Amino acid sequence: MKNHLLAVFLVSLSTPALADDLFSRMEAAQTTIDMEIYARAGNNPRAARWSEARRAQSQCALAELTNLRGRRTAEKYVTALEGAALRAPSIKQDAQFGGLSAQVHTEAGIKLRRDLVPITRKCGIGL
Repeated sequence: MKNHLLAVFLVSLSTPALADDLFSRMEAAQTTIDMEIYARAGNNPRAARWSEARRAQSQCALAELTNLRGRRTAEKYVTALEGAALRAPSIKQDAQFGGLSAQVHTEAGIKLRRDLVPITRKCGIGL
């Protein structure tokens, strides 16, 4: 019984850390993509840094994705976003960034009506 309680306690301590790590990865990947978009538009890429408001909305969106679809889908989303960040510099036309976003959602199994609409309504920002 003590071992079981200890295990539950340790998992409860690590869960916020895991969520924070997933969010940090998401923010880093999305910022990389945003910087590429800013640079192509002739803007300072450093302006792509997230504000506290965007950070809060994005944390809400990731948490809501986790609530709706589970940790595994959230991990798939972040992994797909990281892959997109690696591909972003090789995009030839600016219009292809929308396709990159759609590809991330497809790779993670995220659907517009089922997932993105409720997340955007609740958090004020999508994924």
